[in-house]
Amino acid sequence: MQELYTFPTDELLQDYEAVVSISLNSESNGVEVEANQIQFQNLLKEAKAKLHKVYDEKFCNSFLDKAKFLVDHTDFWRNMTRSAVFYITPDEVYYYRLGTAIHTGTVVSKQPYVLPLIADFQYVSYYHLLALNHDKFSLYTGRRNKLQPVDLPEDAPNTLTKALGDELTGGELNVGSYNGGDGNSGGVFHGHNEKSTEVEIDQENYFREVDKYINEQFSKPTGLPLVLFALKKNISDFERLSKNGYLDETRVEASPSQLTFNEIQSHTSEVVDDIINRRYRSLVEKFRETKPEFKLEAQFDDLAMASIQGKIDVLLLEDDYQVEGLIDENGQYHEGPETNQYINQLVHNVLKTNGQVYVLDKASMPSDSGVAALLRF
Repeated sequence: MQELYTFPTDELLQDYEAVVSISLNSESNGVEVEANQIQFQNLLKEAKAKLHKVYDEKFCNSFLDKAKFLVDHTDFWRNMTRSAVFYITPDEVYYYRLGTAIHTGTVVSKQPYVLPLIADFQYVSYYHLLALNHDKFSLYTGRRNKLQPVDLPEDAPNTLTKALGDELTGGELNVGSYNGGDGNSGGVFHGHNEKSTEVEIDQENYFREVDKYINEQFSKPTGLPLVLFALKKNISDFERLSKNGYLDETRVEASPSQLTFNEIQSHTSEVVDDIINRRYRSLVEKFRETKPEFKLEAQFDDLAMASIQGKIDVLLLEDDYQVEGLIDENGQYHEGPETNQYINQLVHNVLKTNGQVYVLDKASMPSDSGVAALLRF
């Protein structure tokens, strides 16, 4: 079983012989896990009934056996977030922990049902938050405006003395603060060598060590953006030295030195909310400024063909919006009894051609129809 942190991914944008998509909205808190375990077990039974319409008993059992262990995986459900989505493929089980409410249910198709993921990733998705002081750091995994501390191994360079050891040029320092302080001004240095240039050398060397460690151990393996939480001076110094290609332009300018976890999360939440509001306003403005000839709304045939041809730059969907039917391999829309296919296929086509997809509630939709597209050409 593999947890995914970014979206879209190659694993979800391909066709399979069959794939079971399970969306689960949490019914309990982190202590009372039984409700979610029962809910997941019932969803597996529902998925088996849908699979059984096409495949025999042996295939259904072997297909779903990969996920059955989750029913009794108490630790997994104890750390349950607001919701989760599971994708059971012929070879692997992928899952996301989400911070937004979704609709519980199962979909059996040849493509993963990705609609539940859109709202969680459309403005701000997963990221790492580096809370950086002059002589120490802590790391968090962020999901929108919620943080989870990362347990660092013993050999992590999470303090200046651990990272540099005997290489400290400033001597054995007992430092009140560097660079104007972390929360205090006019730091005083006590030790064998009080030259500010040597202190700055230690500072730069430490930031290089932190940058290298975070990049190699977290950023490259996950592909997540890295958000800095630090004083403005430390942010400037770190950005100047950093070789991390995932370092994000978003930053929280405050000292995390004396802050509690809840205070760090609160500061981060304000920045994330500002990003979401700013990006939503930009989206609405783009829609309003686009000329009519570069817009499509509830024209299902035209939308289907445009998605196949890679014409759709931005796709807007009203939450819960569905169209009965599907898109064939030639990009033609066919009305039918299927309720989860057309929109999901449309989304897949747009994402595969590097378009953007947004799911909005009715009040936030800049269009009167439940679906709208902005075209590239």
